[in-house]
Amino acid sequence: MREIYLDNAATTVVIPEALAAAQNTMTECYGNPGSVHAKGRQAAALLTASRKAVADAIGCEESCLIFTSGGSESINTALRGAAFKNKHLGKHIITTQIEHDATLNTLRQLEQEGYEVTYVAPQRDGSVTLESLTAAMREDTILMSLMGVCNETGAILPVNQAAKALKAINPKALVHMDAVQLFCKREMDLSDIDLCSFSAHKIGALKGSGALYIKKGLKLRPLIYGGNQEGGMRSGTEALPQIAAFAAAAQKRAGVLKDTVAHYDALKKQLLDTLREMGVHFELNSPENSSSHVVNISLCKLRSEVLIRMLSDKGIFVSGGSACAKGKKSHVLSAMRLSPKNIDAALRISFCPENTSEDVAYLCDKIAEI
Repeated sequence: MREIYLDNAATTVVIPEALAAAQNTMTECYGNPGSVHAKGRQAAALLTASRKAVADAIGCEESCLIFTSGGSESINTALRGAAFKNKHLGKHIITTQIEHDATLNTLRQLEQEGYEVTYVAPQRDGSVTLESLTAAMREDTILMSLMGVCNETGAILPVNQAAKALKAINPKALVHMDAVQLFCKREMDLSDIDLCSFSAHKIGALKGSGALYIKKGLKLRPLIYGGNQEGGMRSGTEALPQIAAFAAAAQKRAGVLKDTVAHYDALKKQLLDTLREMGVHFELNSPENSSSHVVNISLCKLRSEVLIRMLSDKGIFVSGGSACAKGKKSHVLSAMRLSPKNIDAALRISFCPENTSEDVAYLCDKIAEI
């Protein structure tokens, strides 16, 4: 049976370059980067080279980057570290209702510790306006955390503009961006950002690896203590296979970013145009100006869980929303105030660079058939 994987916002297939880099660390460069013998020095050199490769892809200095176990750890480290650092200035934090659970659940825990969080609502189309974010800002706002691209709808948030607005009110406020669905998907600008979280398995590398950008000169309290690896910000022996794979994938993806964006635009247009031409009725849940690698639609004749299983039986893999939700009703679509029927029928289709026009044509044909 032909297999077409279109759930790339959940995870991606490991690309050959990343696999080869990981295998090299397990068979050749297998030393502990903290060891002083030759094998340790070899591993330390690879760690340094990998950090530079990821930093170059991000567009930051390598000294500003620490490796973590993934996006969730990076987000937790950033939010808890920033909240603790600025607590003497106030306890007000801004985020949105459509953030990933790693952000929302961390902030809910901070609320239990005495912080006040404003959850800005999205528009009906899933977008978040600069005006709504600005309206939530106060002089005692110490932290704002926003995703660059929404993992469920592809909505692009005005992070940099909001960062400028917040720093005009409180120059010491810190801004964190969740770039898990932005990195190597669209152009990224860290000039106004203090902290930024990344995940390796969203770009063709291994699960269990991520990174956190910390603006030069910013000192935070670590989340994990131990042997002072990663400049003391993330203790624990570095997972070199995952890190080397992350570097290889980032290098490849960043090198063809403009072509990738154009490719995603073409696939999204083909998907929507073909479904309409086939007479398939659907509601588009992604904003008009969304990131085209994530497309969220509702096919209201079937519940999404039924459609996902029927497509899976035909070798096509899509989702109904965030993989972290595990079947629960989407908090993102609920925040958008969609009808229960549309939420229950929502389908998320997410592309990677290896997806083809033929993949989209096959998907549309099977949706129409079902």
